[in-house]
Formats: sequence, structure tokens, C-alpha cells
Amino acid sequence: MHKRDVIVIGGSAAGIMAATTVKRRHPEKRVTMIRNVSKTPVPCGIPYIYGTLKAVEKNIIPDDKLLAMGIEIIADQVETVQRADKSVHLAQHETLQYDKLILATGSKPLVPPLPGVELDNVFTVAKNPFFLQKIFTALQQARNVVIIGGGFIGAEMAEQIATLQQEMAAETSIALVEMLPTCLMLACEQEFGTEAENELRKLGVAVHTSSQVQQLGDDGQGQVRTVALADGRELPADLVILGIGALPNIELAEQMGLKADVRLGVAVNDQMATADPDIYAAGDCASKASFFRDEPSCIRLASVAATEGMIAASNLYGRGIRRSKGAVGAFATKIGERSIGAAGYTSRAAAAEGLDVVIGEAVAPNRHPGGLPGCIPDTRVKLLFRRDSGVIIGGHVCGGEATADMANVIAVAIQARLTAEDLATMQYATHPLLTASPLSYHIMLAAEFAATQLAD
Repeated sequence: MHKRDVIVIGGSAAGIMAATTVKRRHPEKRVTMIRNVSKTPVPCGIPYIYGTLKAVEKNIIPDDKLLAMGIEIIADQVETVQRADKSVHLAQHETLQYDKLILATGSKPLVPPLPGVELDNVFTVAKNPFFLQKIFTALQQARNVVIIGGGFIGAEMAEQIATLQQEMAAETSIALVEMLPTCLMLACEQEFGTEAENELRKLGVAVHTSSQVQQLGDDGQGQVRTVALADGRELPADLVILGIGALPNIELAEQMGLKADVRLGVAVNDQMATADPDIYAAGDCASKASFFRDEPSCIRLASVAATEGMIAASNLYGRGIRRSKGAVGAFATKIGERSIGAAGYTSRAAAAEGLDVVIGEAVAPNRHPGGLPGCIPDTRVKLLFRRDSGVIIGGHVCGGEATADMANVIAVAIQARLTAEDLATMQYATHPLLTASPLSYHIMLAAEFAATQLAD
């Protein structure tokens, strides 16, 4: 057997960040990353394969940086890991031994127990170039596409497929089915989800909210032909994409005898350590705590995975201890001409937990003066603060390209537990071509409105 100092199993966000962090902190260590795909897709870029990039190979994370750092990459399937002798057994390569091991096996698409999900041309959005290419090939012939799930992946897939079909000038129908009252409802404010739906409809997507899929019908030859809804409606479909969430990949962890939950993931502490002192887990496969309350979180995002990969790798050899503060949940997307960002609680989630919140809102142009190119006059920010402390617990943005960065500012403010007063008096950069006027900078102004209410 050949010995490695650190073996990382998994080659996406958490695995890449873990491997590179080990090498930055301990350049003398021999680091090997094992992944079960030949190339790693950019996770968040997957929908854009189909409308913008038009090629799977244009959405690949290059290996150059890892190889230049001296990280060994093995594309193979891990069959077993024996903790007793610290060995990793591969399907096609030699057995390796490790000093430290990081599990970054990611997640797998959730497949609902619907009749007909096994039919041909029913796809999940798997992070595997081979399967992503199968979707792309099938789309060239598809005329009736149904996307099940109106979260970020479903909405983005619908937008990009609509873009592709428009460019192909094909006579197609594209439908999006979401069981909640609006798209994106779990992550952002309902009115912002409605704006996303409006953008989808402009692109020709039929949006069916408050709708539940009952079964998928076939054509008698094993190919999907219809999507039947619980209210009796039937949608034509010769291609169906399932985008309703993901579950942690825990099979290897369970085989190793580590504690793991089918929904929550591999059990880790706030240092990303498992019960085995030489094994850590990070990313979608690992359990997560909520930033806000003492309970688990099911948030799975590439940004969270990258942070956890860095934390796990930083703690391997005890050079200072980094701890996870828990998952906040920060999101951003662009649907049509509208960009939407969110972090933390929605109003709906706060109400469900009985939290008394004060809301500050601001609507203003994102340029000054408003006649400048790129101006979106109705750029909106909505901030949620706890009434008892004035601390920010959520924020939502809808507007132009600066939306994601504004959501990131809100996410940092949440993690720093800033108050409405802090944000109302913050110092910030403005520029006519890049931001709102300093007299109406959205986050500051929304916070000031909330601070005024809190002072009453």
C-alpha cells in the first residue's frame, strides 16, 4: 500500500477547498484527492450549460491549480475505507493509506417516490458531466419539457432551457411545477419569488404554483409522455427534470461505521471532525447546525461547502482551531432581467417560529443619476430585525447585478449580529455607475427605516 498524508474523498467545492487549504498550510504534506468523475462541473453553473454556455465542457473546474500545488488527483470509485489500518480501497487503482482523511462526498439529487420516475427522459441534475451531457442531448429533440421544483435549480433550469429553445426556434412548451404558492419561497420573500415567475413567463415558461405532481405517464414504450397533477390537469412531457432538492451522500461513511443520518448527513462537530479523530467531513455530506438556533440545518450550498472544507483542513494538524458558526443560508440568482438575493430568515419563516420582527424596506434606483446606463429604478431591499434586540436576522434584494454583493453584505451583517442602528450608520462606497446615491443606499436606508420603528 502507498501512504499519503491526507486523502480527500470528493472533488467538488468542499473537496477542492480542503485539498488546497492543506497544501497552503502544510506544503510538505502529500495530498491526494479522489473523485468519482473524470472532471468536476462548476456546481452553480450547471443550468447555464443549456442556454448560455451550450456545452458541458465549458462548465468544468480546471485541475491546473491543484496540480500546480502538487495535489494528486485520482479519478476512481472508492469501494471501501478500513479505519483499522487507515486504508482506502479503490476500484481501479492501488490501495492507499492515509494519516488524515476528509470526506467530501457531496450530495445526490432527491428522487421523489412518484410513479413513472424510472421512465426514459426523466432526469435529475447530477453533478456528473456524463449525465449532464445526456440532458443536453435529449433537449435537442424535446418539444414538451416539464421541470418539477421551483427552487433555485428548477427556476434557473427553466430559464436556461427556455433560452435554448428560443434560439433553436423550436415549437416547444416549457412548464415549471412548484407545490408551494410561489417559486423560491423557501429562500426569499414571496413578492420576490413572484418577480422571478413573471420573468419566466416572459420567456414563455408556464408556471404552475400550488401544484403537486401525482405521477408521470408513459407512451407505452417506457418513455415519459405526461405529467399528471393532483388537481386533475395533465401536462404534455417528453422530457422531465427533477429539481426538488438533494440528500447527503452518506453510504461510504456508513460503510466505515461512522454515525450518519440519511437527511442530515455525517455527524460532525463544529470543527468538522467525526467521532474518529483522524477523519473529518465537510460540504453537502456533512451535518450542519443552524446559525440562528440550536438545531440541525439542511442548507446545502457550494459556498457553505467551501467554508467547511477550509475549516476541516485547517484543523487537521492542530495549528489553531477554526469552528463553523452554523449555516446562515445566503442565496443569489438571476432570472430573466431580475436578480434576486437573500440571506437568513424570510418573513414567513420568522412568523412560523413566532419571532417578532421589524421590517425595513427601501426602493431606489441603483445608479445616480437615474438616467445612467444600467439603472434599475425599482431596486428593492427588505431587511428583517428582531424587535427585542434590533439584530438583523434576514435580508432580501431584488434588482440588478449588484444584488448578489448586497446579499453578501447582509449575510456578513447577520453573522456579525449587527443591529439596525449599526447598518443605518455604516460607511460604504458609492459610485454613479455602480451603486445607488449615497442619499439612498439601499441597505443603509432600509436599516434606518427599521431603526426608526425600533425607537418608537
